[in-house]
Amino acid sequence: MISQGQYEAAYTENQKILQEGRGAPDVALFNMGMISAHSGNPKKNYPRALSSFRALVKDYPQSPMGEPAKTWIQVLEEYQKMADEKRTTTRERESLMQEKEKLKYTIEKSRQIDVEIEKRRREALRK
Repeated sequence: MISQGQYEAAYTENQKILQEGRGAPDVALFNMGMISAHSGNPKKNYPRALSSFRALVKDYPQSPMGEPAKTWIQVLEEYQKMADEKRTTTRERESLMQEKEKLKYTIEKSRQIDVEIEKRRREALRK
């Protein structure tokens, strides 16, 4: 199903396997994690993928899918950490840009005041 881009259908099918208790639940959880994290999935959902992989590791510690799930957990946690850092950096950059604009405005107003002061000083000297 995934090769045809039917991610939601594949996810739902694995969810049914898990809920109905048929098939291998650890494999279903692993598949749900992979589908949720798949780069080609337009509705990829990393938190949902992490949840599936963590449930697999917790509920089925002897599963042969456990080690690959642990690797995926590390990769997705690192990705989320980098994404959080990027959001923080973007917010900081936006804040700095706003501060820069405020400073430019203040400098321009200060120049206008300086010009006005100089103009009044010259007028006072002519009198």
